[in-house]
Amino acid sequence: MQIELGLRWQTRVDGSRVEIDESLFALLRAIAAGGNLNFAAKELDVSYRHAWGLVRTWEERLGSPLLVSRQGRGTHLTTFGAGLLAARAQAEQALAQQLAATALRAGASMEAAIASDCRRVHIASSHDDRVSALREHLVAENREVTLEIVGSEGALRHYRRGDADIAGFHLPMGALGRSVAAKLIGMLDDRHDAVYLLDKRALGLMSRSDDGYDELADLTGGDVRFVNRQPGSATRLTFDGLLGEHGIAPGDIRGYRDEEYTHTAVAALVVSRDVDAAFGAEDAARHFGLCFVPMVEERFYIVVNRACDSSVRQAAADFCAALEFDDAAKMKADERTPTVAVLKRVHRAGFWKSA
Repeated sequence: MQIELGLRWQTRVDGSRVEIDESLFALLRAIAAGGNLNFAAKELDVSYRHAWGLVRTWEERLGSPLLVSRQGRGTHLTTFGAGLLAARAQAEQALAQQLAATALRAGASMEAAIASDCRRVHIASSHDDRVSALREHLVAENREVTLEIVGSEGALRHYRRGDADIAGFHLPMGALGRSVAAKLIGMLDDRHDAVYLLDKRALGLMSRSDDGYDELADLTGGDVRFVNRQPGSATRLTFDGLLGEHGIAPGDIRGYRDEEYTHTAVAALVVSRDVDAAFGAEDAARHFGLCFVPMVEERFYIVVNRACDSSVRQAAADFCAALEFDDAAKMKADERTPTVAVLKRVHRAGFWKSA
């Protein structure tokens, strides 16, 4: 980045600091070169009246005449005017190398700052192990990556405000997922957003083998200690939808308002016997050796703004393209990189089908 530095001259007029107009110095130089105010005005492409008014204004402010006119001998600088111009030239000459060196360093610093900013990537996401893997992939690409777990709805709100470069969100499939998906997909825009599939998983009840809760009704009655996910997460939205389908009031579940921010956290509470059951992801339950009863299938997507740094978009796209799925052979062509319109159609139907 090229930066140019120059001098600014100031004086005090009636106790106030006033910057001397650069156009005055240009006019004085033209008069000194041509010996004529009319010639100087034409050189600077201003009217004679404007040039004369500029001189008169600064003569009043500086308290000394700048020009002297002699019959038949043109217009010349006064001793004061010539001294002002000479002082400006001497100062520029004396500081030229210092200003050039400072400008060079400032330009280098700005380029470094811009390059550093381009390397920074902020991800806001719902909890999923694959978003952590995406973060590691971007770090390996020499990016400075921060990851904030805020739930699906929170992630998309961060993204829409411009506070996140990438947002990760879960969408449940089936009839239950329609209302959840409609709310979250409504925050996306095909004109600006590129969507990629990261994961497919099941949500359901997790408990210890000696308890083995099989259905939501087992959570009611006050004897079972439950831990929930935080409001705004797709898991919480899905769980609330299931309760509604089964006619179960939140108040019937002991611990409904006890909340954690990740599937790992709720599973850990179950295995440590701090609670008896939780609703979360199958992989977290299997990791801790818990019983798991699947109830809903969901998809995990990331969205990247099309205006984002192209290398960031490409790195995210490459990562997603390399992911392996058990049913990869059966996946539709647009299932890995769906448009927003396709997402709306699919989750309105509740399942994938050919376009």
